[in-house]
Amino acid sequence: MKFNSLAIFGVLFLALGIGGLVHPNIVMPAKKQNLEIAGNKVIMETRRIITVPTVLGVLLVIAGGAALLLSQANPDKRRR
Repeated sequence: MKFNSLAIFGVLFLALGIGGLVHPNIVMPAKKQNLEIAGNKVIMETRRIITVPTVLGVLLVIAGGAALLLSQANPDKRRR
C-alpha cells in the first residue's frame, strides 16, 4: 500500500493547525537550577511560554485541506 506524500503533509498540517487553535500556548522548560540556601536544597525551574498566533493555525488548516484536496485530484498515473 503506497501513501501519497501530499496527503501525509495535508494531514500533518491539519493536525498542527487544529492543535495550534485548540491549545495556543506551549510551555517549555527553560532552565533548572539547584540552589542550597541555609542548608536546604532548593530547585528553581523557569519556564518559557510560546504563543502560537491564531493566523498561523488558520493558515495551517487551510494549507492542510488544500493539500488533501490536491492529493485526491491528482492520482498516481501508475495505478490502473
